[in-house]
Amino acid sequence: MITVIILSCFLAVVIIGFIQIFNKHSQILKRIDFAGEYRNKFVEFSNKYFKTRNPMNRKGDLDGDLYVWLTMNVSKIQNHLGSFGIISYKPAFQNYIINNYPVIINTIPKFRDGNVDNLDVGSVDDCLLRYIGNLEEILIDLKRNFSNPIIWFREGFREVFSIPIFILNWFGVISTRTLNSIKESLIYKIISGLIALVTLVSGVVTIIVGYNETLKFINSMLGIE
Repeated sequence: MITVIILSCFLAVVIIGFIQIFNKHSQILKRIDFAGEYRNKFVEFSNKYFKTRNPMNRKGDLDGDLYVWLTMNVSKIQNHLGSFGIISYKPAFQNYIINNYPVIINTIPKFRDGNVDNLDVGSVDDCLLRYIGNLEEILIDLKRNFSNPIIWFREGFREVFSIPIFILNWFGVISTRTLNSIKESLIYKIISGLIALVTLVSGVVTIIVGYNETLKFINSMLGIE
């Protein structure tokens, strides 16, 4: 009976882990598609603008539809980029540097004002390319995880281990941002990974030698008669 319970729990955790990996894979694909679409529209918009740019007033033809789409989605793409979208920015012909500069959200309005230059456009494109490249690397790792049941168990256990944190978030004790920060922290991953490993080994040993023998061994290790 104990063996059946252990195997059932292992199976449930493995299934949860596989679902987590599948969901992450789907989310990364969506992010790659969105970032690629944003870059394509931005490049098209920039090319149209600079081809018709008047050197006197530094303004070009503004594609209204593309400008509206890029502006409506600029906060989303900037949030997605995270640190990839933050640069140290040196304005043209100036001797100072602006640190922690959100490049995309600051560049799009410059087209309307006529203050945009090639450096701005190049910085936006570089950030988007670095971000897409990073996502594609993550995607390769996730594809490897699809064939590794040990990873399924680790991810599933980590999700089960997070239940108390989810409860605190559900009751409003901690914010969703704090929840995500905790789950993505290195310390949390190490602790949950070690506990998952101990749980897996303990379960396998219990199945092999039996519950009573395992309990006796644990008691002897703890000095319990």
